Amino acid sequence: MSGSSSGYCNHVVDYIKSVPGILKMIELLCDLLAVILCGAAPTISGSSGNKGFFLFVSILALILTFVLFIIFIFNLNVLCIIIPWKYTELGWCAFIALFYFIASIVIATIARYDGAYGGATFFGFAAFLTYTAEAVYHFLIIRTDAPPPSADRYSTPQQPTNN
Repeated sequence: MSGSSSGYCNHVVDYIKSVPGILKMIELLCDLLAVILCGAAPTISGSSGNKGFFLFVSILALILTFVLFIIFIFNLNVLCIIIPWKYTELGWCAFIALFYFIASIVIATIARYDGAYGGATFFGFAAFLTYTAEAVYHFLIIRTDAPPPSADRYSTPQQPTNN
């Protein structure tokens, strides 16, 4: 029984140290700070749509990124093999990066009225850059057709050849 828990701990640590794991943690931090700053900012007359759209995008990103983080940290993606996870990750990151870019521009238009909007704008653009970096990473993984870092443990070792 202790061997199986050690395997889970190793996978958790391996995922957290991997590029997608680090990027997901940064995305979660940016999402959370963007939600807090925009939610705490006062509603400016005539700009409640700006605030609402930014909050919608950042809360959606926070929830779905957290769900994906839990799925990958506990290796639950191997239970659902019908979903092409590499393409799902690429699509999600590209989609939310585009929406964060638009929402950050929208919220930047009212940043002059309150500093909290300026902070939300900063973390919105930081999230945009992080999601874009993860989308590019997944695109390169798909393009090279290399196995993800967590799959390296389960592959059979190659025997060295003598030339």
